[in-house]
Amino acid sequence: MRVAVGTTAEEAMEQDQVRQEVSEEDPGHNAPVRETQRTMHAATMFGVVALTLLLAALFNADSLVQGSETKPYGDDRDFWLGVWRPVQTVSDTLMLDRPRAAVDEVTGRDGGSRPIDLPAVVSGAEASDAPPEVAPAPTSAPAPTPEPTVRPPTTGEPLRMWVGGDSLAGIFGQSLVRMASDTGVVDTELDYQIATGLARPDYFDWPARLKGAVDLMNPDVMVVILGSNDTQGLINPDGEVYQPISDGWQAEYRRRVAGTMALIAQPGRLVVWVGLPPMRDGGLSASLAAMNAIYREEAARYPSFVYVDSWGVLGDRGQYAAYLPDESGHVELVREPDGVHLTRAGGNLLASEVLRVVEARVPLTADATGSTKP
Repeated sequence: MRVAVGTTAEEAMEQDQVRQEVSEEDPGHNAPVRETQRTMHAATMFGVVALTLLLAALFNADSLVQGSETKPYGDDRDFWLGVWRPVQTVSDTLMLDRPRAAVDEVTGRDGGSRPIDLPAVVSGAEASDAPPEVAPAPTSAPAPTPEPTVRPPTTGEPLRMWVGGDSLAGIFGQSLVRMASDTGVVDTELDYQIATGLARPDYFDWPARLKGAVDLMNPDVMVVILGSNDTQGLINPDGEVYQPISDGWQAEYRRRVAGTMALIAQPGRLVVWVGLPPMRDGGLSASLAAMNAIYREEAARYPSFVYVDSWGVLGDRGQYAAYLPDESGHVELVREPDGVHLTRAGGNLLASEVLRVVEARVPLTADATGSTKP
């Protein structure tokens, strides 16, 4: 309480009481002050948020650039690279990228690792010029049994089967794992990654992933389905960008497919490369048909590879079909509403065909003694 000169304490108290009563009776008396305080508070909060975002961008600039680089080639990718690369330059100059790099190193998250180098040519010991071996579409007539390429499994030493690929390997892979495991002589591992393929190894490196599976598991059988996300621009080792499905694009995609197959090819290992099924979108189906031709032709270079034509399993006279009869003749919905992915019934149809291809080359029925029946 302030006391003016010549004012008694009692008078000063009365003046304060009057000011308090005026303030209570007139809420707008202090409104300008409160409004100013709110404006200053909002400005302070905005400044704190802006500074926080700026620091976050500087500390994570490398990650932001890498994320932009994984976008499909086009204007959107160019725009974000134009935004984040100057931020990355400032971050590197001020060494603000060091804390994030240290954390990534400790946690094992090396976001800047380069894609694995693909073999330039296939191994002469394993490659051949034999005509393509393509698994025929299901038929009632028994097919001749091919020469076995894999060791016969037993309950004591089961067959090691790896199944994987992009999102199409999800439902299909689950069905195949269940069917193969039910034989009692197959150990399985399923690895599918959504929105991946061979087009963007800077986003997800499938050749490295497959090589890792080979080194870790040494599978007797590998089942691969990839490519449904690969109809996008490709950049070749010389930095040239090609759009699908141009001649340059197909040449670069063939190089990637051939190199990937060379990484997993090995005598005594059966590799089943599953072609992509027809899609509801006619343009996409045409692109996938060209890609399937590449898979089929490159798989033909290896006697231990089998290409499975999924169009004969999931198509109706070579066309997209949402409904197909199952093995018992009941018509089932085999494709999801997106016209791309498989339902459980569709996954079962494709898995049954792939398992038939595997069983044609290695017996999968164990007898009571733990061996396999021929």
